[in-house]
Amino acid sequence: MSDELPFAAEFPAATREQWVALASRVLKGRPFETLTARTADGLTVQPLYARARNSVRIAARAGRWQVMARIDHPDPAAANKQALEDLEGGANGLVLVGAGSVGAQGHGLMPDTIARVLDGVLLDAGIAVEFDLSPQTKDLPLALVALVKERGIAPSSLDVRFGFDPVGASVHNGGFPLPWAQFAPLAAKLAADLATQGFKRALMVADGRLVHGAGGTEAQELAYVIAVAVAYLRALEAHGVALDDARRMIFFRLAADADQFLTIAKSRALRALWARVEES
Repeated sequence: MSDELPFAAEFPAATREQWVALASRVLKGRPFETLTARTADGLTVQPLYARARNSVRIAARAGRWQVMARIDHPDPAAANKQALEDLEGGANGLVLVGAGSVGAQGHGLMPDTIARVLDGVLLDAGIAVEFDLSPQTKDLPLALVALVKERGIAPSSLDVRFGFDPVGASVHNGGFPLPWAQFAPLAAKLAADLATQGFKRALMVADGRLVHGAGGTEAQELAYVIAVAVAYLRALEAHGVALDDARRMIFFRLAADADQFLTIAKSRALRALWARVEES
């Protein structure tokens, strides 16, 4: 059985010429070029694109879409109630927002509240957990690791994105507490230590929301996250982590805004850029 959904199969195919004719009627004499837009980077966005020749489907990564519920209430009992209600309501993941993080917006959790916040949450029941960290809440993931040990849960059964981002934390807070040459080995050692405990994926994040929030363009956001991810890749490799393992320890965050098509294009561009890094 084909997975195609031919909703428009009974209608004749429309041509570009037909679309241009209809658009010209609306323009009422204005140049067709007035429908062309430009991004902040000066890239031209045409109003209509034909399908690329020899185009193929972009293979999606294995797995399902995740509906991630934001958990940020500073009262652990209220945060726990929110988490349980969101999971019962259809969410299949939780973003645990640390106080003072990029996404905290004046709220956020503290490390000593994790056990209470996750009380009754079945961590090994197929839900995802992701951390949005700040320097003062960098121990949030370690509190989760301790909770996992206490419950006797195998790390391999969990879907956790730890989200350590020392570069992002330094940018957000005005500078590194140590020179990068000294800081990188510490970050790499933390990731390697977690890997030895069974947590081998998504330990470090390259977070582009900092650039977007500061008014950066799409290209600047992409350049930033690629540069940060490569810095983490090099730090992990220098600490003895094999490159094939190191790349799996890194994930990305990009800002999504009201321009949904440009947001999709930015996400696709990131996949292409990171693929080039992995090829190298």
